[in-house]
Amino acid sequence: MNDRHRDILRRHWSTLRRDLEPMKLLPYLVNVLDVTDEQEVKVKATREDRIDKLLEILPRRGPTAFDDFVRALQEVQPFLAAPLVQESGIQWYNSFGAVKSLFPVNRFVELYCFCQLSSR
Repeated sequence: MNDRHRDILRRHWSTLRRDLEPMKLLPYLVNVLDVTDEQEVKVKATREDRIDKLLEILPRRGPTAFDDFVRALQEVQPFLAAPLVQESGIQWYNSFGAVKSLFPVNRFVELYCFCQLSSR
């Protein structure tokens, strides 16, 4: 994880600590956390301690850890992902090669946008 992403996590730590549901998020982090990491999170006594442990581990899990974490958040608790996405400027691409929104979009609108891009 790069320093910018570490800083973003630190700035949002209190919000994540207040609202994150780590046990719901863990299944989406199988590409980030190994079995030992997951167990270290699960054995903590309180939800807050589990969050703290998860957020301590993430920065040491490689260059894609932040993106993978945000993607998992988008699946489980999108309202927590939104400020991280906005601050980091993350962009993912859909199968058409267009920038994909992380937030629910009407499928018709996505196809319309693709058709507009294709006709140029």
